Amino acid sequence: MRKIISILLCAVILFTLGMPVFAADTPTEDSLPYEDSEFFTYGDYTLHYRVQSAQDAKGQIMFLHGFAASTFCWENLAAILVENGYTCVLVDLPDFGFSSRETKDTDRHPYEEVIHALMVALSDEPWYLAGHSMGGYVALAVAQTYPESVKNLLLYSSAGNNGLFNILKPLTTKDKIASFVGPIIERIGTNRFLVKLLMSYATNDRDYLADYDLEAIMAPFRIKGTGAGIIYYLNMQTDTDYDAVSRMAPILYINGDRDGVLPPAERIKIRAVLPEGSVDYTMKGVGHMLIENRAEETARITLDFLSNNP
Repeated sequence: MRKIISILLCAVILFTLGMPVFAADTPTEDSLPYEDSEFFTYGDYTLHYRVQSAQDAKGQIMFLHGFAASTFCWENLAAILVENGYTCVLVDLPDFGFSSRETKDTDRHPYEEVIHALMVALSDEPWYLAGHSMGGYVALAVAQTYPESVKNLLLYSSAGNNGLFNILKPLTTKDKIASFVGPIIERIGTNRFLVKLLMSYATNDRDYLADYDLEAIMAPFRIKGTGAGIIYYLNMQTDTDYDAVSRMAPILYINGDRDGVLPPAERIKIRAVLPEGSVDYTMKGVGHMLIENRAEETARITLDFLSNNP
């Protein structure tokens, strides 16, 4: 089955290379993508984020999405957590969602540095820091670099960054690669058939996708420079310090038993160093995007963890 999917993907990708991508400008404060959209500038970066406040908040949570995603993926889970008393800040990482795109002229900084700058700009208090998939890599990097700013990590369908992209660094530093591969990435991200196929694989839930807003995924890929920005991003991944992880405050670690995206070996390695008091929870019959199609169960486990780690 995977071989058939791979062949199909290659055929569609080749077909989409001949299709135009209708590029758009990165949104500004004069053209907000959401009613609650806000922007934060740090050096050459502009982060798009959304604050969803709770009355008499018990705590504050910052959410970092995974690869090719945006603040949209957190909406179902955040709504439940806000209702239960937690202020939620949803952030688009650089090169994704509606944040700025990197170019060959960008003075680049590690994502954890940019995210930490936003954290301290919004609050003097430490945060619960949530990360899904690739966003978990960034959350771990923030916690190991700026431990004073993080209360606990909430990791969903994620693991440590084992230097997966290091072998690509010689390629991702070359402008010719970004200019060639970038448009291919944009065409994939704006092809409705491909996006639905990939989401079907990630969610393992066709019923959930029946009325899914695919445009929410595709719209950011129409922003100029998205593909090239993603290539440049791959050169700035920070490896996880597993010794540092073992010394952190308890971590919430949730995965689906049918996750075909996250390699099992990565989960094994991070599980081996989870600090004492951590919660390691596996959902049955669930794929990679459990924060979306299993938001209620995810919220229940999350709220229980938060109540035990105030």
